[in-house]
Amino acid sequence: MKENWPRQAPAVELDARGVWQLVLPLFPGDKLRRFAQVGGGLTNTNYKVQLAEHKTPLLLRLYQRGVEPARKERAIGDLIADRVPVLRFFHLGETNPVTGHPYAVLEWIEAPDLQQGLAVMSQGRLLALAPRIGRTLAAIHAFGFEKFGFFTQDENHAHLGADRSKIALKVRGPIDFDRAGLLAYLDQSLRQGLGGVRLGSELTQGLLAYAETYGGRLEDWLQRPSLVHGDFNAANILIRPDSGDAIAAIIDWEYALSASPAIDFGNLLRPPFDVNAPFAEALAQGYVAAGGFLPRGWRRIAQLADVFSFTDILSRPETADVVVADARRVIAALLKN
Repeated sequence: MKENWPRQAPAVELDARGVWQLVLPLFPGDKLRRFAQVGGGLTNTNYKVQLAEHKTPLLLRLYQRGVEPARKERAIGDLIADRVPVLRFFHLGETNPVTGHPYAVLEWIEAPDLQQGLAVMSQGRLLALAPRIGRTLAAIHAFGFEKFGFFTQDENHAHLGADRSKIALKVRGPIDFDRAGLLAYLDQSLRQGLGGVRLGSELTQGLLAYAETYGGRLEDWLQRPSLVHGDFNAANILIRPDSGDAIAAIIDWEYALSASPAIDFGNLLRPPFDVNAPFAEALAQGYVAAGGFLPRGWRRIAQLADVFSFTDILSRPETADVVVADARRVIAALLKN
């Protein structure tokens, strides 16, 4: 669904000297061979960098939402890398002398994202891939926390010196992902914020009534606060076509939080996957086989949980018209169920 969404901020332009200043100090004696800005992501700026001596390319990422998302992504990678494929960090800098942004130098994985692959992927290949995605989601959700909420840095972070990779994930909260929490969030975003104006009165009233009636379904999937990617969609799933469509990495963890697994399922099963019942079934089989829990009616719960995300999107001042239109379409489909 996000393939037509515009960037939320202009890309940061770097010349060869800027790339050299950020990358080469990490690889003494090496030389910059070439670099190019690459797509992917709606906020950060990414460059593929090739050095003369370092055999594989590098990913240079400039974080344009501040240092907290960068710290979070690094900390999550440290936590889950043994069980979930993620990009390896070579370095995280909390500022830089070229643009001032927090930045990271990571490994580059030569693998397209699933969103790119969908244009040429048959239903058979997609159904073979779905259980692998399900198993990967189960591995992510196996990491649990004491409460629901957003992550914040460890209060001792400032005393860690240069070794900032040891940050523990702390949960700021709690956040309520039950019926009461959804109704409160809808009231804040739709009645008090911009969301209701953008959604329109008919859909707004319909969604409020739907949440009143069916919001209790969310409580069937609140057994355990789990690590949730928060933006789990095809653009953030890298696959290796030359290795039987193995999952190469799950990327972009900036929106991760401790929440219900329904959040990730709702995000993934947006269009075009919303009408692909065999894909959802194969996804579920892989998830359950790997130890994940799915309640009865899990697809409806996931669709309802996705309202949290779309309500947040609708309430942001910078949200583009095409994104508003997609949100309206998804919410209208929900209300027809």
